[in-house]
Amino acid sequence: MFEKILYIVSEKQGDKRFVMDLAKKNGSTVLLSAILHPDSHLQMKTDSSTRARVLKEEQERRSWLDVYALEEEFKAAGIKSSVMAQEGNVGSIQSLAASTHCDLIVLAAGNLADDDYKLPEELLPNLPCPLIITNSQ
Repeated sequence: MFEKILYIVSEKQGDKRFVMDLAKKNGSTVLLSAILHPDSHLQMKTDSSTRARVLKEEQERRSWLDVYALEEEFKAAGIKSSVMAQEGNVGSIQSLAASTHCDLIVLAAGNLADDDYKLPEELLPNLPCPLIITNSQ
């Protein structure tokens, strides 16, 4: 049913298990993506520009390490997977979903924290596929 699942990576184990089970049942390829926020909350006005840049680089490095470790876990479970990164916010999911021709998007509610847990109004009507928002413990 779902050939390609776009999974916006979450730290929650329940979200990962949900996506893995869904992928196994459907023989899906999972596109693992982390959203890298260009205007990260780590860049506070009180930080020096050097300190802010270092913090942002550390955050990006951790994100990449986490996503690649997750890819290895999916592959070890027999699930085809690929890693992608997108700089932007939740609204940028639309272009990523369209360009990858995915059949389903799985987004953890935690990824909406920077946007006060709200989806951008223009996102839903323009998505090329269904969106599942998870709220695992």
